[in-house]
Amino acid sequence: MRPAKEDAPCKAKQAVDLVSAIKELHSLSSQELSKLIRDADNDTIQWTTSDGSSNQIDVETLARNFGVHLIAKLMSSKRDEELFRYLLGGLRLLHGLCDQATRNSKLEQVLLDDMKVSEQMFDLIFYMITVLASFKKESPLALVHSALLACSLYLLTAFISSQWHELALVLLAHPKVDIFMPVAFAAVHIDIQFLQVKLSEFTDTGTQSNLAEVNRLCQHCEASLQFLQSLCQQRFFRERLVKNKELCGEGGILLLAHDIMKLPFCEESYLMAVVSRLKSKVLSILLHLCEVESVSFLDVAASTTEGLTLAKSTIFQVLELLKTMFRGDLNGLPAFSDKTYPRGLLQLNAMRLTDILSDDSNFRSYITLNFTEVLTTIFLLPHAEFLSSWCSSESRLSEEDATLDYDSLTSAGWVLGVLTSSDVPESTFNACRVSRTSYAFQRTSLLVKVVANLTCFIPDLCKEEKDLFLNTFMQCLQKEIPDLPFGIQNDAVTGSGAEKAAIISQNLRSLLVHAESLIPGFLNQDDVQLFRLFTAQLEPLITPESNIERVEEDNTGNQGSPNPNPQNNDTKGVSDISVAEEMNQLNIGGVNEDLFRQEQRVDLPQNFTPRVVGHENEGGDGQNMETNGLLDSNEKQMRKRKRNIMNHMQITMIEQALQNEPDMQRKAASIQSWADKLSLHGSEISASQLKNWLNNRKAKLARAAAKDVRVASGGDKQGGGSGTDPVSDTPESPDEFFDQQPLSTGQGSQHNNRNMESVSIVGGQYIDGMQGEEIGKSGGSGKQQQP
Repeated sequence: MRPAKEDAPCKAKQAVDLVSAIKELHSLSSQELSKLIRDADNDTIQWTTSDGSSNQIDVETLARNFGVHLIAKLMSSKRDEELFRYLLGGLRLLHGLCDQATRNSKLEQVLLDDMKVSEQMFDLIFYMITVLASFKKESPLALVHSALLACSLYLLTAFISSQWHELALVLLAHPKVDIFMPVAFAAVHIDIQFLQVKLSEFTDTGTQSNLAEVNRLCQHCEASLQFLQSLCQQRFFRERLVKNKELCGEGGILLLAHDIMKLPFCEESYLMAVVSRLKSKVLSILLHLCEVESVSFLDVAASTTEGLTLAKSTIFQVLELLKTMFRGDLNGLPAFSDKTYPRGLLQLNAMRLTDILSDDSNFRSYITLNFTEVLTTIFLLPHAEFLSSWCSSESRLSEEDATLDYDSLTSAGWVLGVLTSSDVPESTFNACRVSRTSYAFQRTSLLVKVVANLTCFIPDLCKEEKDLFLNTFMQCLQKEIPDLPFGIQNDAVTGSGAEKAAIISQNLRSLLVHAESLIPGFLNQDDVQLFRLFTAQLEPLITPESNIERVEEDNTGNQGSPNPNPQNNDTKGVSDISVAEEMNQLNIGGVNEDLFRQEQRVDLPQNFTPRVVGHENEGGDGQNMETNGLLDSNEKQMRKRKRNIMNHMQITMIEQALQNEPDMQRKAASIQSWADKLSLHGSEISASQLKNWLNNRKAKLARAAAKDVRVASGGDKQGGGSGTDPVSDTPESPDEFFDQQPLSTGQGSQHNNRNMESVSIVGGQYIDGMQGEEIGKSGGSGKQQQP
């Protein structure tokens, strides 16, 4: 055995070897390091130092003592630029060794399999991030700091797992995870503050001299934020995160989100895109935290006065962003740029968060007071522009989500000066493309949901919010239409004011029709019903009373006379025939194209002018249609019947098919196949029509079953009867699904019968055979009115 006195020189020699190894080997490329390890004799690396001398170190010694050595340097040395650059060099070399570990058994055994070394690595990373979280935003080491943080975080993926769910589970099992979480977010926050200063300087001076440095700082910030986002995508991790008092109770995450949302946009295309992605990613983190069911993130955030203030300030930044985006200021990159970069799902994530907040009792009133003006601006858009923006099957401008491919070796090498700008490739991304149709439908559905949430009134939760949204909407509207009398129906609205009020009504009706077509894929019945309620509440407030009286008079006394001005008759109801025609003229396709295909298949007479009355007269059902005298009495009877889309044979075929395939509505290929088959045995059936028919059938069966249960318990009787409505609740009702027999009034009657099968207006609403669950209900009674 060696004498004990020789131990100290050996340890000193080992420390010197590690310092020399880090200083000399961190500058090697991945290929050079691979060759050095591959050529090692007896696992001993040999290299020539900068002064021409020879040096060597054992691979196992290097790998086994790396973590302990860097921790010792961090604890004992002066924390200046020299130290942090040395630490960055050490992390770069460590990343390189981890990359080579799968090709070298000794490295793999030590770095990836040895539990003691793994614990050293955890200690190194946690301690490094803790130190980085204590920096001040005035530090001149912004670039080194951001590179150290990103390299430290991604070292976890290097020696644990690149699979995020596996990494999350390992972290959650570590006793120091609750220390790691807050310091990681705090350290990223420091980098964001560095970036805030750099972007402001760049924006003010406009000089290109430090553009490369700003770009690299942006890359490091995005990589670190993306690391946290990826962990928050894991359910168990975010559930643990929400319970962290420092992050959620004391506002650590909201502070980070607040400062990211305040980052300025720059005209330089790459900087604009990266700032957009940063904002999108932090909103994604907030959205994931809002998904936690065990603890309400929003309740925790609003639990203190300071927390509620911070939350509202952050939300204000989100709403301001949406205002800007809806104005179109950020819809395109600078014209002089010849390259575009993915900018994340910024608008979509901002709208998703607004949807959640508008449905939360802590923030609903704040959203109402601070976002309603944006909504009025949207609904005041010219009708053609509104249709193309919010009622289209394809968004004119869509967003592209992207994950940054972060290369620690390259990024750290550039900061350390071992790689020049020409040696560093441009950032690459894994793009996650959303189809324009899906993007457009998501965007529209979120707009409808926000309005629905703000319209919803639950007395037990928010008594003070009754009619708050409607009143606020009217107040915002008065800023645009000064002569609009709030809460009074008269003829004061004239000229441009009347035109603006008409535009709002028209846009609301169009959106309602489009929203109904998004059920059930993007919206549910409750959302659309609440949106319909808002429309019904608003229209009397902005529609002159004289118009309503004129409609009532026409409805009761002039049913057979021509309609001189059909546009003035759209009061509370929805004039969807004109909406369909406008959409067709603007070539707006998708779901609406399927919904209104009947208008294209039949030849309506040029003077066919349907009219809608949206309110019910006392003692009547409120349904009326003027057709300029084209219909005789028998044809007038037909207008009160529901439109039919399939004949008896088609119904029989599809019912038999459903016996073997009860969930057909979930299978697009099957729906398309059966739509083609059915079209051979009667009128043409599109896949969209068949899917809607299947969904309606399923919903009606469910309602009928539920009503049977209520009737059996004696809880749903109407006027002493059974309480069952055979028309509205029987899925195979002949009036709903079977073709009507031609009337014995000659060819003209049959022609007009086809017209009436294409369009039907009942109870003040346009009714399509595949649209909605209230088909054929007249005036809300659910029964078919006798002629």
